[in-house]
Amino acid sequence: MKRILFLISLFCLSLNTSAATLLPLSPAQLKQMQVQWGHLQPQQEGLSASYPAEVVLPPTQTRVVTAPQGGLITRLTVSVGDTVKQGQVIGQLSSPDLVALQSNYLQSDTQARLHEQALKRDQELFKDGIIAQRRLQETQSAYETSQALMHERKQTLKLAGMSERQIQQLAQRRSMQNGMAIIAPISGQIMEQQQPVGARVDMAMPIYTISNPTPLWLMIQVPIAQAQQLSPGAMVRLPKQNLTARVDTVLRQLNKNNQTTQVRASISQGAEQLSVGQMVDVALVEQTTQGSFAVPRSAVARQGEQAVIFVQQARGVAVTPVKVMLEQDQQLTVQADLRGNEAIAVQGVAALKGHWLGLGGE
Repeated sequence: MKRILFLISLFCLSLNTSAATLLPLSPAQLKQMQVQWGHLQPQQEGLSASYPAEVVLPPTQTRVVTAPQGGLITRLTVSVGDTVKQGQVIGQLSSPDLVALQSNYLQSDTQARLHEQALKRDQELFKDGIIAQRRLQETQSAYETSQALMHERKQTLKLAGMSERQIQQLAQRRSMQNGMAIIAPISGQIMEQQQPVGARVDMAMPIYTISNPTPLWLMIQVPIAQAQQLSPGAMVRLPKQNLTARVDTVLRQLNKNNQTTQVRASISQGAEQLSVGQMVDVALVEQTTQGSFAVPRSAVARQGEQAVIFVQQARGVAVTPVKVMLEQDQQLTVQADLRGNEAIAVQGVAALKGHWLGLGGE
């Protein structure tokens, strides 16, 4: 008898999948089925189907820390995985080449001072008519040449890793140093260490690679029809991670194999939950039409390809067909012909489904 009722129910369901069916159940029966009710949540905006995306680190957020001069690495203070701040000292390099650069700078600084004094002296002598103008011009030329050489060697020291303050102290104290600090150029995380302590390095050899993992890019594979509707500033979401990203650009390069194109989105808030190279599911945010609701996964019953929810009514329970638009972890977005203020069954759905199909009745 139950099998016959089951077949009849399937036949009726196949004839009419859009109309609601009323189950005349009393409050006592619903209590016995342990049915509990919840409320629909109208959706102002909806999500498209999920599309695959790869988490990518923007190239502008990676820096390679190189040796400012050739020498010996005497100390490294951070390792792979450590977080550093911009300007932080992350190592020490001993460099004989730095001593030579400092010596050259001090010599040029001394010459520049002497030529400055000579220029002041000849300017006074020329004013008094003691020397010819040609002599003053030669002194002026020598002064300008010495100044240019001094500034050139000062810039060389800066390129070697010395700060403006250190160069000023060198000029004042005339005391040279044979070591220099290795400085983090950006804030971020140490992703790679290319040299160990004790290694001899040449100028510009890589020592560390630092990356700042915020923001990150999402390279989303989107069908061309959907991609054409997107523009910079549009929102996308990562339903499983409950994160939001913003579209930067739509690449106008089509993958001929699957007719998709790449959409690039940036994510800052919550980026620490993601890892570079991770594959995630991304949904496009779309404006929904009237009749879109968020319901718990437990509220939706399925029979074949048909999905239904059970709506509370005065004379019983209405079996209402719905169209599932998006499935997330414990929440579904559905479309249904409802007002939005109805109460729906969120527990005891299996018992209601059994009664609807005639599996629990007599």
